[in-house]
Amino acid sequence: MSFLDRSFELHFNERPYLNHFSYLFITKTTRERSRSRSNFSILCRGNIIPKEVRDKDAVSRFLESVDQFERILNDSVFIRLERLTTDEIVGTPQQAGLIEKYFSLSQQDTTTLKDIQMSASKMRIGDNTLCVHTLSDVDDLPGSVQTDTRYEKYSTDRSDCRLSFAAPVGLMLSCDHIYNQFLFIDDSAEILQRFEKTARNMHSLSKYSRANQLNKQWIDAYLDEAHSFGLTAIRCHCNVMAWSDNREKLKVIKNDTGSALALMGCKPRYNTIDAPALYWAGIPGGEGDFPSEESFFTFIEQGVCFFTEETNYADSLSPFGIKMADRTNGKPLHLDISDEPMRRGITT
Repeated sequence: MSFLDRSFELHFNERPYLNHFSYLFITKTTRERSRSRSNFSILCRGNIIPKEVRDKDAVSRFLESVDQFERILNDSVFIRLERLTTDEIVGTPQQAGLIEKYFSLSQQDTTTLKDIQMSASKMRIGDNTLCVHTLSDVDDLPGSVQTDTRYEKYSTDRSDCRLSFAAPVGLMLSCDHIYNQFLFIDDSAEILQRFEKTARNMHSLSKYSRANQLNKQWIDAYLDEAHSFGLTAIRCHCNVMAWSDNREKLKVIKNDTGSALALMGCKPRYNTIDAPALYWAGIPGGEGDFPSEESFFTFIEQGVCFFTEETNYADSLSPFGIKMADRTNGKPLHLDISDEPMRRGITT
């Protein structure tokens, strides 16, 4: 190893950086479970498996839909899904699974069991204290959302660096955290029918309060949008779970998370009461136990704008390449900027 190579290695030796993993969970639930509130959690019930989930035909239809969804995404050039195996989800005696990693707030293959402490003001997992911010009300959202935004720091007069709308709470948030995005696809026709009924009730009560009249106008606008463009009504929720074992550092993380949400045009809402229920619903496969009062109604097109799938730059598998550094964290990378992009069809 030459002097320059050795100096390069020492410069980056043990440098901390933010590692990123992205998981997409598709969970089969029931109509009753999807409407349950936080006080009806399976934590308080003896039988946790609904009857509908035990129906073989329903499970078969669900798996067929998941296969179609997987093929559609994998047919694209830039996004690929890799289905997790049972061992990768629940773990083995030799290696921790995704669920075990979630309970220990660690991506290490060898995790340790940690106590979970819940109180009225905070939630602790081992030595770490959780800090949860939520987007669960339309009043906390900006007037408009979009799939991507211009990142001024890396943009020029002649070129744009485009990042997802929720990038500030993804890789751009430099602390240990989990960004959860929930989309609940219920019966859209039934949702719109309930809104029609609510609009009629608001109209009947409009003489008693101007707020009822305004609410009717907002509901009518939502219904007009759905029927005019054939949009699917869904429920959506997003939250950022950050943690630290240092109390002073946790205060900084809390402010940074709030600032990141403000960059999206959202109103930061620090949540302490529902933190345990939200943490429980974030377990892989446990999304059906999500507290419905923490979700808001929107459409699929607007809901997916809150997705963020940017990840760390990855080393090229090609033996040919040059050494570069991650622009966000300064992590050294081995990149093939010629042959590999041509093989993947990105360049010609």
